[in-house]
Amino acid sequence: MASSKKRKPLAFVIWAIALIALAAILGIAYHSIRTPRFLRGERDRVSPVVKPAELGDRSFFLAGSRYLLRLDPEQPSIRWKFDRLVRGQLRVSLFVSPKSSSVPPLKFTATVSAPRGRKRRVILEAWRDRTSGPIKRQYNVKIVVPAGGEIELAVIPEMVETWRDLDIGITVPSIETAEPAPRPIHVIILSVDALRSDFVGVYQTLAGRRPAQSFSPELDRLAENAVIFRSARTTQSATWPALASLMLSKYPREHGVTRNMEFLASAEDSIASLFLGRGYTTTMLMANGYQLNIPGFEEKRQFSSDADLIKFARSKIASQTSTPFFHWYHLWGLHDNYAPPEWVMKILESGNPDYRYQLYQTDAMMRGKTPCGPAEVEAVRQLYAGALYYVDSLLKTLFDDLKRRDIWDDTLVIVTADHGEELFDHNSYFYHNPSLYDSALKIPLLIKFPNQRGRRVIDENVSILDILPTLYDYFAGSPAPGRFSGLSLLDLLKGRRAGFRERILFAECEDSTVVGAVMGHYKLIYNPFEVLPQNRLGLPFPIAKMEFYDLRQDPGETQNLAALGLPVHRQLLVVTERFLQTARKRGAEDAHRGKVELTEEEKKEAERTLRTLGYIR
Repeated sequence: MASSKKRKPLAFVIWAIALIALAAILGIAYHSIRTPRFLRGERDRVSPVVKPAELGDRSFFLAGSRYLLRLDPEQPSIRWKFDRLVRGQLRVSLFVSPKSSSVPPLKFTATVSAPRGRKRRVILEAWRDRTSGPIKRQYNVKIVVPAGGEIELAVIPEMVETWRDLDIGITVPSIETAEPAPRPIHVIILSVDALRSDFVGVYQTLAGRRPAQSFSPELDRLAENAVIFRSARTTQSATWPALASLMLSKYPREHGVTRNMEFLASAEDSIASLFLGRGYTTTMLMANGYQLNIPGFEEKRQFSSDADLIKFARSKIASQTSTPFFHWYHLWGLHDNYAPPEWVMKILESGNPDYRYQLYQTDAMMRGKTPCGPAEVEAVRQLYAGALYYVDSLLKTLFDDLKRRDIWDDTLVIVTADHGEELFDHNSYFYHNPSLYDSALKIPLLIKFPNQRGRRVIDENVSILDILPTLYDYFAGSPAPGRFSGLSLLDLLKGRRAGFRERILFAECEDSTVVGAVMGHYKLIYNPFEVLPQNRLGLPFPIAKMEFYDLRQDPGETQNLAALGLPVHRQLLVVTERFLQTARKRGAEDAHRGKVELTEEEKKEAERTLRTLGYIR
């Protein structure tokens, strides 16, 4: 009898464990059924192209439009290890640029090593005499690497002193495998300089202000089968810091680019490096911010017009449809002085028989040198809308190409902005930096996942910081907590909303000494040192020591509630003070990373670009 009584508690425990396990299995099954198929990710997809996954400790430099992996006395070779059998075509290019008139004798090799020490040289080219001018070679060789084997690519100069006189680099090597692979999933990020979300037709409609004529018909069509984030914000109303935050998922105070004309110091993990490690071709096309040395891109090109950029992008896509690509295009057609083509304005003003095409000098308007009354401000806003309409028409040609080439459903498309634009909402200012008001901080965020059908609308506060962790989650798996400053939006889309409802999002200006913080529908702007920011024209852009707004009741941020001392205000203040006090750089590992190098000429070109745009006077 006694032994029978002892067995009953044990049986109960076993039954309880079984029931818990069954509940967990059913929960996982329910979650899997409940999660739309288009959100289930591509983390197990095998790419037809293999590239080295870990290059964070390597240095890169720009040669023409190509980023090259630097070979120097410290790292004269690259070792590329494989955990599985790989066979296919090895592709790599070598570039040797002499700092004097000729290249001293050297040789370039690629060697395959088997796990048991057997070696086979697949590339050997030697220059035994001095060579005049630079060396450029492309290699395309058949190759088989066994599981556990490695490839070593190396440059061997005849004399150690040779290194001083040369810039030597190779493209990121790749192997296009012979094994069958599924159709690749491509990724395109389109960031539009200075695009306010409340000028986009679908955002106007969701806010209850359906426009008689949308300024963005193509983006509205995209939104029909995409996720629309109604409350997305940037980290700073300046292009370089914001774009660095987009690519790195770090706040400006963390990545160190706190203003235009500051360059990244180390090869941080980026969206581009994520895809480079997964075998993708990585390309960046842009005008403003071209010299911002985001790591992970194999190619980047600068364009003076969005039309030329999109034309090149279409030709690039045409050559890459069979292999996976990640492209980032930063368009700047909405940048001041807002000069859309005349044909665009005739469309938008077709109902106004008295309309005459006219551009405005917004600098002169803000300085009081030309009229700047309500009529003139409204005319400028209409030109801004026309600029959006024109950019939208270019996006249509791009999207139509993807559909015509039958890769639209295989492409993940993200449309967002670096920041918004004041357009005279605050401090009689048309532009963006140093504003911390939502006119300059709220941005559109549309994500079309592969094979998505139907739209999803998300109201929670999200950030430009969330794009990298979302892509990481979709393609590689859930990121470790704290790896990024943003959150994976897949969690939000799968119904895990708690972390987003409680989160506080920040934005910065004035070298991260003035901060905006948003939680729910409350917003704090904190200027503890009572800095008086200046706008691009050198005119004051006043920000009070303490500003507090209820964005639900006052979306235009016109009623400062700081004097009320609300509990949520105090809570935001404590967290914001902590944000200001934390170290500007995060993680000691930065000292061990490689870097992306820019020449002095490239830095001068960045300055010339910013001067043309009016940022430097």
